[in-house]
Amino acid sequence: MDCTCGFAKTRIRLPALIGVLSCALALAGCDATADPVAADGDPLPIAETIPDIEELAPDTTQAMPDSPLAPGFAPLAFDLSGTGWLITAIDGVPTADLQDDIATVHFGQGFLRWRGCNMAQALYIPLKGSFALGEPETVDAGCSASEVDAAMAQVLAGKPLIGRNREGKIMLAVPDHSLVLSAIDSGPKDPAAPPLNRGPFVMLAPGAPDARPVLSLQEDGFTIWMDCPDAITGRLRLVDGRLRTAAVKVSECDSFRPTARESLAGFFRSSPWIARGGDGQLLLSDGATVIAARQCHPDATACKRSKAAIHSAESDGGEETEPAPAR
Repeated sequence: MDCTCGFAKTRIRLPALIGVLSCALALAGCDATADPVAADGDPLPIAETIPDIEELAPDTTQAMPDSPLAPGFAPLAFDLSGTGWLITAIDGVPTADLQDDIATVHFGQGFLRWRGCNMAQALYIPLKGSFALGEPETVDAGCSASEVDAAMAQVLAGKPLIGRNREGKIMLAVPDHSLVLSAIDSGPKDPAAPPLNRGPFVMLAPGAPDARPVLSLQEDGFTIWMDCPDAITGRLRLVDGRLRTAAVKVSECDSFRPTARESLAGFFRSSPWIARGGDGQLLLSDGATVIAARQCHPDATACKRSKAAIHSAESDGGEETEPAPAR
């Protein structure tokens, strides 16, 4: 830091007084005893830059002429965890005109449950102004065909834009369908998820199954097999639904997909959100990309890797350029 402020032994005229005073404030920050090495110390136990949920809000200062949201609904950052909603309208038509039973949506901490004519659930995870679903599961099938179910499934699985109006109602909208929601009770708690270190997770990426990356989570760190053991490593802590990571490193090894490996390392440097299912499903999101994985337990066969897997993957589509998205 230049503590002279660029002034030599010159006469300071009155017009420069403001500049001198400003420089004096800067001089107060000059510490002759400061250790120049201290700023480059060991990494913190969590990532230095971790976006808060508010940072995922879309930019509402710019016009959105192609927005599927109806007039009166402003884009909203995802803040629906732990809430329940009555669906009052589908595509602008009151739900009561479409079916006799009520339709509901409940956002848990990692599970989304919805009931139209049938009842279904899926893991979900936040995105920028939206959310993404894992593989849906039908829990109660009382109807073979339902207009309400079809519209709900298309909206919820379509990474809908979220909006809120002055009355506190929420709209979930995709280009062809929309749901209007009014708040109700928060609904049941999420089912208990198995321990993360119970077994490794195979990432559901495209390409040869035997070459899919394998994520192993320990109490204070993680490793990823991607063409070699420990291809990506780092430290982590599970805090408030985030894998807070630090010291994420990429090792040198023979790989036909270095671009994909660097991309995956960057994903984990972002301290991604995490959602976990009761039978070992896993969703990870950095706010834009979603990665789905499944725990290899009790059968670890799907997570076993060998050098032959690299050659199998090379002949099955070439280099991957990004992590695989969820539904």
